[in-house]
Order: sequence, then C-alpha cells, then structure tokens
Amino acid sequence: MTDIETRWIASRALVPAGGWAPVFRRFGVLFVLAALLIAMGIGSPLFLRPHNLLNILSQWTPVGIMAVGATYVILAGGFDLSAAGGFALCAVVAAALATKGWPPEIDFLAALAVGVVIGAVNAFLVVGLKVNPFIATLGSAFILSGVPFIIVENPFIMVQQPGFDTLGAGSWHGIPYSGMVLIAFLVFGGIVLAKTPYGQSVYAVGGNPEASRLFGIRVGLVVATTYVFSGFCMGGAAAVSTSQLSYSASQQDPGLIFDVIVAVIVGGTSLSGGFGSMWRTAVGLGILATLQNGLNLLDVNTVSQYVVKGLIIVGALGLDVWMRWLSASAERRAQMLHFSHARPKGRSELDLRSATQLPRGRSEPAEAGR
Repeated sequence: MTDIETRWIASRALVPAGGWAPVFRRFGVLFVLAALLIAMGIGSPLFLRPHNLLNILSQWTPVGIMAVGATYVILAGGFDLSAAGGFALCAVVAAALATKGWPPEIDFLAALAVGVVIGAVNAFLVVGLKVNPFIATLGSAFILSGVPFIIVENPFIMVQQPGFDTLGAGSWHGIPYSGMVLIAFLVFGGIVLAKTPYGQSVYAVGGNPEASRLFGIRVGLVVATTYVFSGFCMGGAAAVSTSQLSYSASQQDPGLIFDVIVAVIVGGTSLSGGFGSMWRTAVGLGILATLQNGLNLLDVNTVSQYVVKGLIIVGALGLDVWMRWLSASAERRAQMLHFSHARPKGRSELDLRSATQLPRGRSEPAEAGR
C-alpha cells in the first residue's frame, strides 16, 4: 500500500458513515453559538461578565417561554402568529387584577388561564374549522391586539402592589427567578418531547399526519393540544414580563413574535414539522440573545438589528433546506453503496435452490396463487 493510499484511507476514516451533512445539521447550531460567544467576548469585554449573562437570561425569559410553546406547534406542523397579541392580553389581565387588590398568585394564574383560552380558540379554528394555521392565528393576533382596549378603560397599567415584582425581578443567590422559570419550561418541554408517547406523537404528526392517522394517532387532538400549550406559555411569559416591569401595555413590541419564531427556527427546528427538539430551541434562543445583546453593547441601532434578524430568518430557512437536501443525498449514496457491495449469488447456488425448492416446475406458482 502506497503512502497516498494510506493517507486517503485515514482521511476517509474521519468521515462519518452518512457524511458530514447530518452531523452539521444536528450540532451546527452549537458551533454557531460558541463562535458568537467568542466573537462578542472579544468585541466587548463586558459581554462575558456574569452579571451581563444573568441579565440576558432574565431579559429573554418571556421570549424563551413562548418559544417553548411555539416549538410544539411547529413540530406538529402548525404555526402560531398570535403569540404577541395573546401575550399582551394576558399581561393586561394580570396587571388589571393586581390594581384591584388581588394577590399576585391569582394575577399570574389568571394570565395563565387567559392564555389557555386563547390557545383553545386557536385550536378550534385550526382543527375544528380546518382554517389554515397561518390565517387563523394571524386573525387571532389582530383580534387580541384590540381586546385590551375593550375590557379596560386604559390598558397602560402601572402596578404598585407589594410582592408583585418578586417573580420577575427577584433572585436567589444572584440567580433571577425569571431565569429559573425559563429553565423549568425548557426542561419540562424537552422531557415531554423526548421521553413520552405524547412527544413521539407530536413528531409523528408533524412528519406525516396521514401515516400517523393510519397508525391510530388522534392527529386532531395532538395538534389541538400544541396550540393550547402554546397559549399556556403565552400566559406564563406575560406573568413574568409584567412582574419584571410592574407595568402592562397593550401595544407590545411588534418584533416580539419574530423573536419567538427566530429562536425556534435558528435552533434547527424545521418549519415543515417533524424535526427539531427543545435543546435546539434553547440554543437558538441563546444565539438570538447573544447577538442582540452584543449588538446593543456595540451601539448598533434598532433598525439595523431588525435587518440582521431578517437575514438570520432567511439564512436559517435556506440552511435548513440545504442540509435536508445534503442528508437525503448522503442517505441515497449510502444505500447505493450498500447494494453495490451486496454479493450476488453464483449460478451453482441458484441451480441448487431451483432444484430443491421448485421440484414441480410450474405447479408451485399455481398453488401459491390459490
């Protein structure tokens, strides 16, 4: 064996069986996050300080909680554009009850309850009435943006209730309670997806709803529960955000819904459904939070940040399509290689098989047909 052949064999030994495409598709987001952390740390010495990192965790908790719910919806093949409007309504309800003297626990439970109702309405529109998820949740978003102005005289509410800000602004040994809530949502959502039959049903429905129906999975029920859970996450995010700010406004940041969607798809969850995981959403959220915080520290204006987010969305979708194409190509090549290396049977072996298994010549097919 020559030296060139030895080097070629050694280089091929480093390549995974299915090629590098599946590896990059599965773990590429981790490399991106690590590169961003290093780059931002070099660009701004303040970025990697523990105080700044904990602030990032706290500030992005509402977006992260809603991204957990959005992950379920997208994995099941759906889409939810009502997150921002539902978030605003839940926040107004919590703040309004607080100003009337209700305890913080009741205020936050009310926000969760309103979120569940919003999710149930979206589920009815999508599953019950068979409305396209994009149109149904877009219509819900417009309706929800106007409801706060109807149920209260002034939806811009300041909360001065003692203890109301504990959930959002309190901490334990320097670790914010809001960050703990986010981690709890991510861990719970990840365990349910990865370790329970319900989670496997979500993947199956998103991957192939017709096949799932044939296997006995109640597709409509699975899809409906993802919207209800997404609504629950809206309520949880609103409770944390209102507690952080001690303030509720019906006109929330219009880019909020895009932050939620970007966090999910940048992590690698496919918009076509059936592929993704909760750890991917957590990494996608980390990438988005790192990028925006770093841009703020570098004094990049808000308009430019929106341009960057838009480019990230387009790039993430394009990368997802490209990686799926590479993975499919690598799988086809592996199958062709497997078949090409299969040893064909020799003539004597075929003759022996025909002599022992077909002693009656043409009569076997006729009997088999009966």
